[in-house]
Amino acid sequence: MRKNQILKAVIVLQTVCLIALAALVSVKWPSARGDDSQDGPAGGHNAGDRMSRPVAEIGGRTITADELADQLMREHGSSVLRRMLVREAIRLEAEAYGISVSERELEEELEDMMSGYGDEEAFYEAMREQLGMSPEEVRADAEERLLLEKIAVRPILITDEEVEAYIRDHPELLEPKVRLTFSWIVTAEQDEAEAVLDRLKKGEPFEEQARIYSIDDYTAEYGGFYGTVEADDPFLDAEVTELAASLAPGEIGGPVEIADGWAVIRLEDREVEERPDDRRLREQVRMQLGLAAAPSLKEVEEALLGKYGARILDDELADRGSAEFRHETGY
Repeated sequence: MRKNQILKAVIVLQTVCLIALAALVSVKWPSARGDDSQDGPAGGHNAGDRMSRPVAEIGGRTITADELADQLMREHGSSVLRRMLVREAIRLEAEAYGISVSERELEEELEDMMSGYGDEEAFYEAMREQLGMSPEEVRADAEERLLLEKIAVRPILITDEEVEAYIRDHPELLEPKVRLTFSWIVTAEQDEAEAVLDRLKKGEPFEEQARIYSIDDYTAEYGGFYGTVEADDPFLDAEVTELAASLAPGEIGGPVEIADGWAVIRLEDREVEERPDDRRLREQVRMQLGLAAAPSLKEVEEALLGKYGARILDDELADRGSAEFRHETGY
């Protein structure tokens, strides 16, 4: 689903900033890592040489790695530093209380993240293309998030009775999950949509009609392909999902009225996925109830930073936006 993919991208975007900035900073200030030995002649190129190398050019002007690192530091330095400290605080807290994420838990979380991407290969390819993250980095980010959630709910007691009551009150949790992959053509007026539908019935290619007539810029250039959504997707007009659910793969229907006009829909595929088994379902509900009763994850992060004495030592970072960091952490 396109909107779900955007939300997932937002969740891991900070990780990408961390990777990029940390790599540049480690080259610009190797002494901070105790790598002075790499700066000498034996290394062939010292840190200054590496940071002065050109990375881009425009209009006859060259941009160096040093300029890029400085810009990244100014724009993202304090937030990336905070992210690094939060990671360390999570590690310390997890060690202190013997909290860990099992391989099974991590694999199940990754399976949930992959929903809407088609398959594992498509998911990791999207993470690589959109965010520059390797599978290893995606796994590490997911594990950190699971650890933080476990830390957040550690003091919260959720009884078996509360879990069972929640499941009874939400019977939809026990129903199979239906995913619909569809394409659409969106027009401003109903008569335009009906004309499009008539041409499609006469054999005109759907993709061609979408590129010519659809006013949905996000999908028109892809021949109207929208993506995969859940049948009860709250972000879509109910008329769209109801129509798509009534169609057989390859069948075209409509038009139906939506917020932006009128839509003609072609169902591409339908997948029915059984709900998680009893164990997984109850684990998910217990965690959901625990997170609802716990402080927000941001508040948990702030508490951990305070508990483990997070503070800025670098004067340059202090001059470049650490006021925001001190405001967030209380230091």
